[in-house]
Amino acid sequence: MLSEFLDNPSLLHFDLLRSCAGLAHAVSTRIDPSETETMFDLAWVPGDAPEPVRLRLRIVAAALKVDPDSVCCAHQVHGTSAYCIDELSTTEPGAPCCVCGECDALITDRPGITLVIRVADCVPILLYDPVRNVVAVVHAGWKGTLADIAGKSVACMRMRYGCRVRDILAGIGPSIGPCCFEVGSDVAEQFRDAPFGGDCVQTDGTTARIDLPEANRTALLRSGMLPGNVEMAGYCTACRLDIFFSHRGEKGDTGRFGLFAGLRAR
Repeated sequence: MLSEFLDNPSLLHFDLLRSCAGLAHAVSTRIDPSETETMFDLAWVPGDAPEPVRLRLRIVAAALKVDPDSVCCAHQVHGTSAYCIDELSTTEPGAPCCVCGECDALITDRPGITLVIRVADCVPILLYDPVRNVVAVVHAGWKGTLADIAGKSVACMRMRYGCRVRDILAGIGPSIGPCCFEVGSDVAEQFRDAPFGGDCVQTDGTTARIDLPEANRTALLRSGMLPGNVEMAGYCTACRLDIFFSHRGEKGDTGRFGLFAGLRAR
């Protein structure tokens, strides 16, 4: 991935997608681009004050040159539901941006709408079809990975918008890596039994670890995507606490960074 600011790695971009003129995208970090705060935390749940997160969302929107009032997020629930956005919804009372209900994938073909997924170890995935001009952001924790939310999101783009799988480009963002994602035997067995996850289980004696980014890459390839159209960020969030938030690396006391993606007007 490439940094937006060489001396301040606050916004990252996928090399594969950076040259796509119709796409605005970025992965935020815990570093504040404006250098006015120590942590650029996008975590928000109902009941929290929206102003700090609203300000940070606007900072990213300004860097991407998109409308700050067009930013949409979701209440992520570790499922496989996708929400297709045809128009901006009314902002949930007290929310920092438009909220599209409970789901783990947001998809749109409407220019001017910016989608965001917030994570702190789970796998953020960006899907973009430059031919049909359709974009999606996907939140894949271990439960969503097992349920193939990545492949189901590709299927939704194909069925709802007529996308051809071979045209879709993907960026798999920073997430916890196999070096740090130790799991119990029950979770390891579920991945061994999955059609795309068996090779993503690493064992060392009695310890099992899961390679979530690779499991999602495999799921995308099984959906028909071309290997050269999938980019892996290559960052482990638990190892890089200087750049990212990590739920496991910080023992649950952490924030969230975001994957942003939107279509520019042509």
